[in-house]
Formats: sequence, structure tokens, C-alpha cells
Amino acid sequence: MRELIEKYRWADQDEDLVLTLAVTTCGSVDEVVSAYGGSGRGPVLLTHDDAWVPQEDFGSYFHVQVLTEGARTVMIEPNGWAGSLPGIARRASSRGFFLSVHWSMSGTRRVVEARGGAVVSWFNPFLIAEPGGAGDLVPAWAEDTVFDDEWPNASSFAAVELRTGLAVDRSWFTTPLPTYRIPDPDQLLADDSKARTP
Repeated sequence: MRELIEKYRWADQDEDLVLTLAVTTCGSVDEVVSAYGGSGRGPVLLTHDDAWVPQEDFGSYFHVQVLTEGARTVMIEPNGWAGSLPGIARRASSRGFFLSVHWSMSGTRRVVEARGGAVVSWFNPFLIAEPGGAGDLVPAWAEDTVFDDEWPNASSFAAVELRTGLAVDRSWFTTPLPTYRIPDPDQLLADDSKARTP
């Protein structure tokens, strides 16, 4: 884990790298975008920095950027959090595996893992042994994984690689990617009483 954290130290050196990044084996790009409430039609190519929703529109919609790596689909939400919600994880794992890492400008952090439509992990990796982590669903692998609070973003990307076998590529954040408009996840999941609980 320490070597992987070193590999991803760049992720803590960019203050604008605020996101939710998820990996799933759930199906086609259209299926994954649909799980996030979007339409597979009409993506635009944007870089990570350009995909931030303008301040005046923040909350009315969000963006998810999508790319495929073999049988896996990667979703990146610049300054978004849909993939950190159990309700989305269940939808995006209905026919496979889903893992997401999230951090916000306010310091919120979350790791979510789901399989076959069921959430199996939902926790703040930096509060595992703290009272603030009460109510989290902490898997055994998290307790054996070293999350370094000096390099929290790097630790999160290291966890992605450990759990999925997929290396997070720095170029994903500088290369224009297919970007889809998605709704506010709370609106999308308004009828799901367990949208925010595992």
C-alpha cells in the first residue's frame, strides 16, 4: 500500500482535484450512465477542470465523465457525489461490482463498495477506529489497509487499485472525456428511503 500511495502522491498536489471516482463491471456505458440518472445520448468532450458545473447551476445538475478500461467502466464526477451514495452504488452494481472513492471540498470522505445490487462497504477510511465512524459498514480489507492521512487522496486511489486491479491514470484528469449531464442524486433517489444508508 505504501508504494501505491507514493505512486499517487500527485493526487494530493492539486487543490482542484475534488471528485467521486468509481469503477464498475455492471455493463455498457449506457447502462452505467443510466444508473446515475443520465442519458447515454449526447455526451460532450470535456477535461476534468472544464466539467465542473458552474457555480450558478451547482445543485441543479452534475456531470459524470465515463471511460472504459477492458471490462470495467470508470466514472469520474468533478466536484460531485452521486457515486458515493448507497442508492447509486446499488443501481450501478446490479449486475456486477462497484467501488467508489469520494472526497469533497469540505473534507468529507467516503468509500463505497457494492456487489450484485447490495452495498457491502460504506465508510470513511480515516475514521475507522474513531467515534465519527459509528454506523459505517467497514469491511475486513479496510482494517488491513493503511490509509495515510497525510496523503488522503493518494490513499484513496491506492485503495481503488488494490480492490479493482485498475491503476488510476493521471491523464484521465487532463484528457477530454465523454461527459454526461446527470441530475442531482437526491432528486433522482427521492423515492428511495434508503438512498443514503447501506
